[in-house]
Amino acid sequence: MNDQPLPLLPLVLGRAPRTLRQALAQEGVPFVEQAVMPAGGRFVLFDSAASTGAHALPGQTAIDLAGVRKAWNIDPFEALEDEQVVRRGWRLGPLAVGENVARHDKRALRERLLADLRKLVENAGGIWLRVSAFPFAYRTAFNFRIDHDDYHAADFEATLTAAEGYEDAISHYVCASTHARQPEALARLAGRHVGSHGYWHHTYSDSAENVKNIGRGIEALRTAGIEPAGFAAPHGRFHRGLYEALASLGVAHSSEFALACDELPFYPYDGRVLQLPVHPICLGVCLEAARDGRHAGVNEADAAQVALAHFRQVIDEKHRAGEPIFLYGHADGRLGRYPHVLRETLAAAAGYRDLWRTTLAEFADWWQARGRLSLDVVEYDGQLTVRGGRTAGGRQCAVEYFRGPNVARLPLDGPLVSFSAADPIMQSPLPAPRTYPAPFDQPEDFRVSLRRYLDWEKVTPVEEISTRTWRGWAKKTLRRIKD
Repeated sequence: MNDQPLPLLPLVLGRAPRTLRQALAQEGVPFVEQAVMPAGGRFVLFDSAASTGAHALPGQTAIDLAGVRKAWNIDPFEALEDEQVVRRGWRLGPLAVGENVARHDKRALRERLLADLRKLVENAGGIWLRVSAFPFAYRTAFNFRIDHDDYHAADFEATLTAAEGYEDAISHYVCASTHARQPEALARLAGRHVGSHGYWHHTYSDSAENVKNIGRGIEALRTAGIEPAGFAAPHGRFHRGLYEALASLGVAHSSEFALACDELPFYPYDGRVLQLPVHPICLGVCLEAARDGRHAGVNEADAAQVALAHFRQVIDEKHRAGEPIFLYGHADGRLGRYPHVLRETLAAAAGYRDLWRTTLAEFADWWQARGRLSLDVVEYDGQLTVRGGRTAGGRQCAVEYFRGPNVARLPLDGPLVSFSAADPIMQSPLPAPRTYPAPFDQPEDFRVSLRRYLDWEKVTPVEEISTRTWRGWAKKTLRRIKD
């Protein structure tokens, strides 16, 4: 080693939880593995619960992650790994809507975890700097994902008409069993981002059944002349069996809300399939709430207005917070019946000049390119210099430097970008916290839980239900009895 001090960044990770790597990658904070670059940076993170020491080199400072856990009543690293799904409810004006989502708010967990880590790093003499989640000079990104579960000609036409002029911000995920026999409809989607929504509209518990269903759906779209990019699981489900199927089929990204919602993209299981979480509340759950008999005097038209007001609020608050705005809905019986909800939501997003309107496929490409950046930050004579900057996926990147309650956003407009550590340019306050509705527990009906446990559904033809698992055998038997 020479006499020059080591870079302030990247952080060097020794024995550390997998989910810390995931969170840092989401945040865009540069890090390297100690086994690969032991002298890559000045600060070494290690977990004393898994290691006896940090093995720091001269000039390095060791930071024990046990200091992060001290203020928590749960292990935040384990909570980020949790896959349990629970029933949550939200109060939207006169409606109480519900959906099955991840038990933990992983966005809130990640933000608090990294805020705690930032304090430890800064108290040790380090800095907190990250690559922005969006290209320069966007504050956020917007996409509306349309799931085509079933085909109704009038609804399909109304949905596409409502989307006219905003196609750059829309992604279509098509269920092939209901659309493969509609070549004219599929031809309307040519040139747009189209992903797979499976063949039969069901997410199976078994990995092999998912491989069969998803692969069949992809091939059906290819036969129709569409090369699908990505996948969205029916009912927003996600589990390891689905991930294994997607990975084996070479699917690049998927988009759900059961593993995480309202969160930055990430790679589950350190894998190859990028997860693009969406906001879990859609027009459909509002219409369902209006029909369930618990909301006297609220009809479906009222519920559509509630959904529209909610979408506008989410767009505004996520824009101010600098978070991705990924909404979703269904063409059949929902957006197609109330197309003004889609049209006015798209128009609301278009009103923000620093909002990137993008497809999920395009955003996934950006995120993968962003993840390949390799930056370091050195300090000399009161100046910080970011080295290694370049474009990602052809788009200019930005870095965000945190100092106290403020953040400075600077474009990476060259391989070396320098600024004053004490007085960075473009300083602005940190984003305000979100206030859109807080969730509450909504106990699930026992019959609904039992159906999910049995992997119960009625869309797969009885003769195609596999009996290789006990759930498949039970479902096939019960379906035959019921039929």
